[in-house]
Amino acid sequence: LNERDKILNQNSQFQHKIAEYFRKKKGADERQEVEKSVTDQEQRYTKCLQALDELEIENDRVQKEAEVRISEEKDKMEEKKSHVDEMTSQYFEFKRGVARQAVNSRSGKPLAIKDIDQYVLNEKKKEEEVIAVRLENIKLINKLKKRETQLKQKEELADGLHLIDFEQLKIENQTYNEKIEERNEELLKLRKKITTTVQVLTHVKEKLQFVQGENAGQREKLKLVEFDVAKKRDILSRTKQARDALRIDNVRQRKRCGLIGQESLLRDLEVRKDDSESLSHAIEELQNRHMELLMQVDGVRQKVDAVKVNAM
Repeated sequence: LNERDKILNQNSQFQHKIAEYFRKKKGADERQEVEKSVTDQEQRYTKCLQALDELEIENDRVQKEAEVRISEEKDKMEEKKSHVDEMTSQYFEFKRGVARQAVNSRSGKPLAIKDIDQYVLNEKKKEEEVIAVRLENIKLINKLKKRETQLKQKEELADGLHLIDFEQLKIENQTYNEKIEERNEELLKLRKKITTTVQVLTHVKEKLQFVQGENAGQREKLKLVEFDVAKKRDILSRTKQARDALRIDNVRQRKRCGLIGQESLLRDLEVRKDDSESLSHAIEELQNRHMELLMQVDGVRQKVDAVKVNAM
């Protein structure tokens, strides 16, 4: 690219020289127009055409050489690019191998293949961004060099235009310098951002692995608890079945045993039995008293009958 820009600058210089040559010749022809004959003008015109032909031939030669050089440089660039791509692929593959053998400092476990691929992919994206910024920086530097070359060419022109072009190019140069500084600052910020992102990503990965380890432990505990709960549910189900069987058997036994186990009925039965015995005893006493009274009545009747008999 630099060789191509150099050739283009040479071409531009030749064109400026041709224009300056014709301008000077034109001015000289106008000053000597009255003194010179038509033959001299034709001779000058012929010489100018010859000079123009020579310059065109030189321009064609330079362009052909430039095309040949551009083609060679393109071939070299493609070869270097393929070599760089191969080295880059080997570099990332080497990093993958190192990452596969790496162990987390907290959990002590190796890194996951998915995390390694994601990390390599992010790094490739960042490298592509850095390459794009570098290319833009190189383009701006080449433009700066081109402007500087044009500035040097302008120095060969007239003094009146020289100062104006110089000031204009100076302003443009300052603008490009500011752009280059901005690009450099952006590149520096991007590199810092990449470093910060990598650190944050590493921290997040370590935290994720730690949380995944805790999650695995909690899952194991949950499995044990679920197993214990299922076991206790089975025991509870069997206990309920035994309880229901005992309840049914208890009802059946109560039906068979009558009043056994019914304290209130037994107490009532005892009370009634005692009352019955008391009443029977009272009836017996009353019967005895009734017999005594009957006997007394019979005695009184006998006495009355005896008195009646005596009275008669």
